[in-house]
Amino acid sequence: MEGKDKLYTTQEAAQELGVSYGYLRALIADKTAQPAQQIGGTWIFTLDEIERLRSRPRGKGGRPKKQ
Repeated sequence: MEGKDKLYTTQEAAQELGVSYGYLRALIADKTAQPAQQIGGTWIFTLDEIERLRSRPRGKGGRPKKQ
């Protein structure tokens, strides 16, 4: 049973979001993702933060077209 209080490591959060570990680390670096705390070298995420990231508006992404 997963409760609302369950905490997720960066790797678990990335898996839940369907993104790579490196991409989630980049979101942390540019302050888009806001983990609850850092224990050692591991960022810890709450389920609320994972849901917030999942529902955030997304850009078109990709490389700009050459002109």
